[in-house]
Amino acid sequence: MKSKALHLAGLLAVSALGIAGVSAAVSPNERSEPRTALLSALSALHGHVEGKNKLDAAQIEARKLTVDQHRELLGSDAAVIKAGFDLVAAYDKIEGPLWIAHKGFDRGRGGTEMTPPNDIHWTTYSVMQAIMDRVYTATNVARFPELLNGFKFGSSSNFPGAVAAPADSRAVHRVKINASCPKAFKHELMHQEVAARRPTGTYLAPGCLATVTVPPSLAGKGYAVRVGTHSWDFSKKPRVLRLDRVSLVYPINSTETMVASPLGGGIYIEVPLYAEGGIVEVAIRNAVRMPYFSLKPFHQTSLDEWRNVERNQPGPWADFQTEKFLMQVPSSWIRKLDDPVTLMRNWDLAMDAQNDLMGLPHVWGKETMFLQVDLQLRTSVFAPGYPTVNDRYDPKKEYGGYANHYLVRGPQHAPDYVFHEQGHGFGFVKFAGETESTVNLAHVAVQNQVFGQSLDDAFAGSRNMQGNKHRTLDNTAVSWMSTTNFVNGKPMDSAQKSYQLEGHAKYVDIARLFGWQVLGDYWRSWVEDFKAGKPWSKHGTDIDVLSLRLSQKTGVDLTPLLHFWGTPPRDAKALKVAVAAAQLPSSAEVYDTLMHYQSLVPKDNAAFRTFATGWWGRPPKATGYQIERDHAQQWQSYNEQTAAQIKQAVQEICNLYFPNRRPAK
Repeated sequence: MKSKALHLAGLLAVSALGIAGVSAAVSPNERSEPRTALLSALSALHGHVEGKNKLDAAQIEARKLTVDQHRELLGSDAAVIKAGFDLVAAYDKIEGPLWIAHKGFDRGRGGTEMTPPNDIHWTTYSVMQAIMDRVYTATNVARFPELLNGFKFGSSSNFPGAVAAPADSRAVHRVKINASCPKAFKHELMHQEVAARRPTGTYLAPGCLATVTVPPSLAGKGYAVRVGTHSWDFSKKPRVLRLDRVSLVYPINSTETMVASPLGGGIYIEVPLYAEGGIVEVAIRNAVRMPYFSLKPFHQTSLDEWRNVERNQPGPWADFQTEKFLMQVPSSWIRKLDDPVTLMRNWDLAMDAQNDLMGLPHVWGKETMFLQVDLQLRTSVFAPGYPTVNDRYDPKKEYGGYANHYLVRGPQHAPDYVFHEQGHGFGFVKFAGETESTVNLAHVAVQNQVFGQSLDDAFAGSRNMQGNKHRTLDNTAVSWMSTTNFVNGKPMDSAQKSYQLEGHAKYVDIARLFGWQVLGDYWRSWVEDFKAGKPWSKHGTDIDVLSLRLSQKTGVDLTPLLHFWGTPPRDAKALKVAVAAAQLPSSAEVYDTLMHYQSLVPKDNAAFRTFATGWWGRPPKATGYQIERDHAQQWQSYNEQTAAQIKQAVQEICNLYFPNRRPAK
């Protein structure tokens, strides 16, 4: 009773204060108590928006700076909260919601210096962000439910999207979730420590208060309710297309958790790493349904359910989840999606192929990949994450119920960056300089093994060259042999490996000659080492140790093939002794491959120009990336003598490792 009385007193106080009654002339720089200064600034800004007490640019800026200075107080009591709400509500009504009536903002690269002027638009943006950050806490939802109930940002209809409040606020949706998140292996993966996100198939309409009920076994154990799945902070983005922080987390400290958001968003249960809650039922009251397709063992959506019920749910975002894969896409992308069963099974097969390659189990405890669409990429470049956000959409675009996008078409249509970035997330052991090359291999494994693409097509697609008949494994060998480093017997450097087919070609060669399982066995052995307490460096492990291990898993001496592809031994004599001790024979397949590559060397300048034009789609440029610059030099100078030098370089590798010529099979 006491807290409610204080709450009502606060509302009466702010009502008596009167937003328009606060003089615009009151200086926010006076030496006043911070709360009073914050209230004065918010009230003056409100009066300005309503046209009752117009402020000039300097006065608006001064009050914005006051709000920024005391933003931590914005959720401190009912009067301050209401003042912030009233300002935003007036702005939405009179100026029109941000990103609907106002296109957005630009700020300095890196977000360290804001270029938007401190006008009423940027000021309102700052107040909105402070409301998200300071007002919507578990404490405030419990203290001020009447105040929060019904308040929403007008911009919510742009992002995350428009949705009406539930017709029946008493309606309850029940769903089973997996409240366990074991760690299936000791090997460290990127973002593995982040809590697993479990969809509930419900969506909080902006301005509504929903109640999430869980079993007592989950209370006080680190679980949480997340409202709004777009959890990355965009405060470093140069372009401001939405609030920087739009996701809210409410800890589960009792069986019932009340949640609210002025933006709304999907409702998820966050399961901490090592949790062992098992399969539990969660109940959500006063939330709308959103499209949700599940292939979890304990929750499987049938095609009939999907076509007749789930895809028509009103929530603006849709969740698709299996034990191995999770994604969120705009509902406008999937209203006409007919067969999510095949779609998600294909995604699961893609996850299996990656895990087999990396020597990891198929099921982790949380998904192998979690992909999400947003208004912008989460960084300035493609990057892995939980969620991974490398795909954008336009909330104003009409998608016609089905987007021509790989996420809803299937992984067989995935561009190169999808599995490339997941490769970074795996954190696996690599030869030196291969940070941006070996990660491309997962794309080849997925497309070749799961979707039947030829090895050459899958290989070309791993660098977004699918359909280019010139980007074959054979031509990649010619490209590498045509460099100065190869002719001079030098290793392939990191610049020649990064983002280019040459960097991961040796692994594709191994898969072609000896099968994909060899590579899976190789990386599994490193996972097992980590489990056994034998850590390794993903980028700094000795190359001879890696070469020997790779040869052991193949059952033959791979040193000549690795040498050809620019990875010669660090200590050739010691490695030769180790290979002999492991009883690894020379390989006729490797010998034949080197001889085949030698036969492909362009015989003269005309032949080289034909090759280079096909490879680059034009004459190579001297200003191009590493290997292209080499080819540009050869464009004029390549001749029969160059061809002889390249052939001799290949022959020297063969003479070194095959002194008796071709070994018997």
